Amino acid sequence: MWRTIFKYIWAIIWGVIMLLLVGLPSDDLPSSNYFEGFDKMAHCGFFFVFTALLLWGSISRSADAPSKIKTVIIAFFAASIFAFATEAIQYYLSTGRQADWWDIFADYVGIGMALFSYILFYQRRALQ
Repeated sequence: MWRTIFKYIWAIIWGVIMLLLVGLPSDDLPSSNYFEGFDKMAHCGFFFVFTALLLWGSISRSADAPSKIKTVIIAFFAASIFAFATEAIQYYLSTGRQADWWDIFADYVGIGMALFSYILFYQRRALQ
Protein backbone atom coordinates (compact mmCIF):
# COMPACT_ATOMS: atom_id res chain seq x y z
CA MET A 1 0.00 0.00 0.00
CA TRP A 2 2.71 2.51 0.95
CA ARG A 3 4.58 1.71 -2.24
CA THR A 4 1.53 2.63 -4.29
CA ILE A 5 0.96 5.83 -2.32
CA PHE A 6 4.61 6.81 -2.75
CA LYS A 7 4.32 6.47 -6.54
CA TYR A 8 1.48 8.98 -6.53
CA ILE A 9 3.07 11.30 -3.96
CA TRP A 10 3.50 14.22 -6.39
CA ALA A 11 -0.14 13.99 -7.48
CA ILE A 12 -1.19 13.86 -3.82
CA ILE A 13 0.94 16.90 -2.93
CA TRP A 14 -0.40 18.82 -5.95
CA GLY A 15 -3.96 17.86 -4.98
CA VAL A 16 -3.45 19.09 -1.41
CA ILE A 17 -2.09 22.40 -2.72
CA MET A 18 -5.12 22.72 -4.98
CA LEU A 19 -7.49 21.99 -2.08
CA LEU A 20 -5.79 24.61 0.08
CA LEU A 21 -6.08 27.23 -2.67
CA VAL A 22 -9.72 26.36 -3.37
CA GLY A 23 -10.60 26.49 0.33
CA LEU A 24 -9.13 29.92 0.94
CA PRO A 25 -11.56 32.82 1.16
CA SER A 26 -11.41 35.02 -1.93
CA ASP A 27 -10.22 37.95 0.20
CA ASP A 28 -7.00 36.07 1.02
CA LEU A 29 -6.10 35.45 -2.63
CA PRO A 30 -4.29 37.94 -4.85
CA SER A 31 -6.33 39.55 -7.59
CA SER A 32 -6.65 37.37 -10.67
CA ASN A 33 -7.82 40.11 -12.99
CA TYR A 34 -4.70 40.01 -15.13
CA PHE A 35 -6.86 39.45 -18.21
CA GLU A 36 -10.28 38.08 -19.05
CA GLY A 37 -10.31 34.32 -18.57
CA PHE A 38 -7.20 34.09 -16.38
CA ASP A 39 -9.16 32.08 -13.80
CA LYS A 40 -10.22 29.53 -16.44
CA MET A 41 -6.66 29.23 -17.71
CA ALA A 42 -5.48 28.59 -14.15
CA HIS A 43 -8.11 25.85 -13.71
CA CYS A 44 -7.02 24.26 -16.99
CA GLY A 45 -3.34 24.39 -16.01
CA PHE A 46 -3.88 23.04 -12.51
CA PHE A 47 -5.85 20.07 -13.76
CA PHE A 48 -3.43 19.42 -16.62
CA VAL A 49 -0.60 19.12 -14.09
CA PHE A 50 -2.72 17.07 -11.67
CA THR A 51 -3.74 14.57 -14.35
CA ALA A 52 -0.21 14.40 -15.74
CA LEU A 53 1.09 13.58 -12.25
CA LEU A 54 -1.54 10.86 -11.87
CA LEU A 55 -0.43 9.37 -15.18
CA TRP A 56 3.24 9.66 -14.23
CA GLY A 57 2.51 7.77 -11.02
CA SER A 58 0.86 5.05 -13.06
CA ILE A 59 3.84 4.85 -15.43
CA SER A 60 6.27 4.55 -12.54
CA ARG A 61 4.56 1.36 -11.38
CA SER A 62 6.70 -0.51 -13.98
CA ALA A 63 5.88 -4.22 -14.42
CA ASP A 64 2.54 -4.12 -12.63
CA ALA A 65 1.26 -1.15 -14.67
CA PRO A 66 -2.21 -1.53 -16.14
CA SER A 67 -2.89 -1.19 -19.85
CA LYS A 68 -2.87 2.22 -21.50
CA ILE A 69 -6.65 2.43 -21.86
CA LYS A 70 -7.24 1.31 -18.27
CA THR A 71 -4.78 3.95 -17.06
CA VAL A 72 -6.59 6.63 -19.07
CA ILE A 73 -9.99 5.60 -17.70
CA ILE A 74 -8.80 5.52 -14.09
CA ALA A 75 -7.02 8.88 -14.39
CA PHE A 76 -10.08 10.40 -16.09
CA PHE A 77 -12.44 9.30 -13.32
CA ALA A 78 -10.05 10.27 -10.50
CA ALA A 79 -9.49 13.73 -11.97
CA SER A 80 -13.23 14.13 -12.68
CA ILE A 81 -14.15 13.36 -9.09
CA PHE A 82 -11.51 15.80 -7.92
CA ALA A 83 -12.82 18.52 -10.29
CA PHE A 84 -16.34 18.21 -8.93
CA ALA A 85 -15.02 18.01 -5.35
CA THR A 86 -13.13 21.29 -5.72
CA GLU A 87 -16.24 23.03 -7.01
CA ALA A 88 -18.32 21.50 -4.20
CA ILE A 89 -15.82 22.86 -1.68
CA GLN A 90 -16.13 26.31 -3.25
CA TYR A 91 -19.92 26.09 -3.23
CA TYR A 92 -20.51 24.66 0.24
CA LEU A 93 -17.47 25.43 2.39
CA SER A 94 -15.73 28.51 1.02
CA THR A 95 -16.79 32.03 1.91
CA GLY A 96 -16.77 34.64 -0.80
CA ARG A 97 -16.20 32.09 -3.58
CA GLN A 98 -18.68 30.51 -5.89
CA ALA A 99 -18.83 27.33 -7.92
CA ASP A 100 -19.01 27.73 -11.67
CA TRP A 101 -19.81 25.25 -14.45
CA TRP A 102 -17.26 27.00 -16.66
CA ASP A 103 -14.60 26.18 -14.07
CA ILE A 104 -15.48 22.49 -14.42
CA PHE A 105 -15.34 22.88 -18.20
CA ALA A 106 -11.86 24.40 -17.89
CA ASP A 107 -10.87 21.56 -15.55
CA TYR A 108 -11.97 19.05 -18.19
CA VAL A 109 -9.99 20.86 -20.88
CA GLY A 110 -6.86 20.43 -18.74
CA ILE A 111 -7.71 16.79 -18.01
CA GLY A 112 -8.29 16.13 -21.70
CA MET A 113 -5.01 17.78 -22.68
CA ALA A 114 -3.06 15.57 -20.27
CA LEU A 115 -4.86 12.40 -21.34
CA PHE A 116 -4.39 13.20 -25.02
CA SER A 117 -0.67 13.81 -24.46
CA TYR A 118 -0.37 10.50 -22.63
CA ILE A 119 -2.18 8.58 -25.37
CA LEU A 120 -0.12 10.26 -28.06
CA PHE A 121 3.36 10.07 -26.54
CA TYR A 122 3.57 7.25 -24.00
CA GLN A 123 4.79 3.89 -25.22
CA ARG A 124 5.39 1.11 -22.76
CA ARG A 125 8.86 -0.37 -23.00
CA ALA A 126 9.22 -4.12 -23.05
CA LEU A 127 10.99 -5.57 -20.02
CA GLN A 128 14.31 -7.08 -20.92
